[in-house]
Amino acid sequence: MTKNASRQPVSSVGIFTKPHRSDDIRLILESLIPWLEKQGISVYLDLEGSKTLPSTTGWAKEEIVRRSDLVLVLGGDGTLLAAARVVADHQLEKPKSSLPPPILGINLGNLGFLTEVQTSEVFDVLTKVLNGHYLTEKRLMLMTRIIRHGHSISESHVLNDVVINQGSKARLVEFDIYMDSLFVTSLKGDGVIFSTPTGSTAYNLSAGGPIVYPEMDGIIMTPICPHTLTHRPLLLPDQTRLEILIKKGDSVIVTFDGQVDHPLIAGDLIEITRSPAMTTLIVSPDRNYFEILRDKLKWGDRSHN
Repeated sequence: MTKNASRQPVSSVGIFTKPHRSDDIRLILESLIPWLEKQGISVYLDLEGSKTLPSTTGWAKEEIVRRSDLVLVLGGDGTLLAAARVVADHQLEKPKSSLPPPILGINLGNLGFLTEVQTSEVFDVLTKVLNGHYLTEKRLMLMTRIIRHGHSISESHVLNDVVINQGSKARLVEFDIYMDSLFVTSLKGDGVIFSTPTGSTAYNLSAGGPIVYPEMDGIIMTPICPHTLTHRPLLLPDQTRLEILIKKGDSVIVTFDGQVDHPLIAGDLIEITRSPAMTTLIVSPDRNYFEILRDKLKWGDRSHN
């Protein structure tokens, strides 16, 4: 996949906000919403954000996505991940001819790897976006189903990762992994991470997994503290079906994008495939991925040598 120079007109903007940051959100919204409306843009603010501006109507996130040409995220990477799942769910409901709204992240968090635009740049960047001068990247997502006693009991789309572990308990998990019905391995340890290239710089990286360029296609499997010296991360093809059979473990959980948990029991099967939905991110033409790696993660930093 490559970056696309987009000229899709923007006449409506949806705004997703980070919970529990009311003061920061209010300060931005007080200037941002009037500025957008002055440009002739219809603005749809989420319910959380509307609490900071009592005179503003709040909208459900699903309705915001239906009405918006652009989704603006005010928060950190976690806020953007949550927005991506809402957009993905809507994307699969819409006709194939319809394009999902792209997402632009404004960083109010800490790392800001996905939300790369700083608050000081908001109006300059939005001016370019509203005039059609912006680049987009399409990012692979994963679809995960939990199958119990032969029935699907939960389904979720993720942009970053799927993590299977013991949660807060320091006990080992045992499971078998299959790819397209072929046995891959039995694994015993703290858990396993299945990551997209976008998520390769998140938990996957902390667990010793590789950094993968975000526009590549693939699924990264990274064991978490395996009870063996020989299990190492694997990069697997994206057009495949992975199955993880839980064999043993009390209080095993699966977590989607580090935000949504679901308890598992022995015998549960977790199925992971490439999602038919993709996340479209607006990216700055003035920055590149390696600059962000160096800036945010200090990748290749030799200042301490």
